[in-house]
Amino acid sequence: MRLARAWAVVAVAAAALSVGGCILLPPPLPGRITLPPVTPMPPPAPTSDPRPGGAGAVEPDQPITEGDETAADTGAMYAGFDGRTGTGLLPDAAVDRVLPPTDGAPVVARGIAVPESDAGDELLPGVDHRGSDNLLLTTSGRLDLASAAATFSCSGTVINSDSGLVVLTAAHCIFDDETRDWYDRIAFSPGYERGEAPFGTWVAESWWVPQQYLESNERWLDGADDNGWMGFDFGFIRFAPRDSQTLEDAVGGQGVSFTAETNGVLLAGYPGNAPFDAEVLRYCADARLDYGRGGDPNYGTECGMGDGASGAAFVSNLDAATGAGHITAVYSNAGDSGAFGPPLGVTAWNGLQRLDD
Repeated sequence: MRLARAWAVVAVAAAALSVGGCILLPPPLPGRITLPPVTPMPPPAPTSDPRPGGAGAVEPDQPITEGDETAADTGAMYAGFDGRTGTGLLPDAAVDRVLPPTDGAPVVARGIAVPESDAGDELLPGVDHRGSDNLLLTTSGRLDLASAAATFSCSGTVINSDSGLVVLTAAHCIFDDETRDWYDRIAFSPGYERGEAPFGTWVAESWWVPQQYLESNERWLDGADDNGWMGFDFGFIRFAPRDSQTLEDAVGGQGVSFTAETNGVLLAGYPGNAPFDAEVLRYCADARLDYGRGGDPNYGTECGMGDGASGAAFVSNLDAATGAGHITAVYSNAGDSGAFGPPLGVTAWNGLQRLDD
């Protein structure tokens, strides 16, 4: 998020989130960039939870457990940890919904199909994104955010959806903390690399973030000791078609698991923190995730990527040959050497159905 938020709440974060010598910081800042003048976006899609009765201000229903049978098992639930954290927080409740990728097939197996790395190296350097047919390279992209005050960048991923127009990212890459309003303009460039947008630049037309995030984030911004937003820092953006073509027509769509199950992770995004510049798709890979560090309902992986990587996909069950897998979470917040993101569940699933209707 923006620098103003980081300085305002770092003391609260340090007091509330310290555990075992690790301090979880506020979300990574979207990377600051320079964009031409922009025009305001249309009003956003509703942000309320579509389930009857809602999910509550911060905590949703009790998650499903290892004893529940999931129609399409995708890995170890909560990476083998207890879903309820040490501080009593619950994540977005797991639901038996799995979207397959549009090309290739995820490999459901323990570990990760690439060498482990926490350095933020370039992902598949020298491979042309346009001609790769690799979903990691084609569906991952840079989000450029603009408000009256400044411009920033985040990361996002095209997912398999009914409309073919939906990108998954972090909620704080849609809602501007400084203005406490939506960004004026959000543009997305899938396959972005060093100033080039090989699949074009797409402009957002509507979006959705969880009501739980908005309410707990508002309390956080007001200085309250409320880190409930960390479990719901995800959102979806629907983009306008280009030349009668959808995003999925152009780049395909990555799979998504809403089951809280995972087998290791590859995290792919566009960090802008030093020494990075938000110009190249970079990655971290970890064969085994943590969960619940700091008492927060987030997956965690060792990773040096920061500002600008917000919204990057945690891809599990990766087939390295095709880049196909299941997104299980998005990069939300940072620690001393880690990247953390909330698992996607029933709130995310219902939000996607509302936006994609």
